[in-house]
Amino acid sequence: MYTTIEVSVGEGCLCIKSTIVKTNDGISIYIGGGQKPHIGTVVISQPRKSLTGDRVIKCTTSVINTLGHKDDEIAIPIAEEICKKFEVTTVVTAGVHIDDANDLDIKQLKSNSEILMSLMTSAIEEKFYNYYI
Repeated sequence: MYTTIEVSVGEGCLCIKSTIVKTNDGISIYIGGGQKPHIGTVVISQPRKSLTGDRVIKCTTSVINTLGHKDDEIAIPIAEEICKKFEVTTVVTAGVHIDDANDLDIKQLKSNSEILMSLMTSAIEEKFYNYYI
């Protein structure tokens, strides 16, 4: 059985939504938004101990973008943050598109994605807290 959480931020075409699924050994997240939610990138981050021996959790991240997409700009920071915070393999699939987006639209989407990351982290802590005691 899977448990899911849905989190969103923004309005109209600047709305970004996420669906978070906790599996037995990781977290899978879909982030979509704008006028045409789609699959633009897939990111997987795997936790590891720092190579410097300082006991800090880091991650190794792999990225696959579909041709012409830049959704990794949203997906990578979220995958790495969730991976390091909860020390589990994290997959983020993302696709956010606005037709003829201007600089202000892009700036707002990036801001919304940062807010979304914070909301998702809090929701994961609250919903899955028992997994991380």
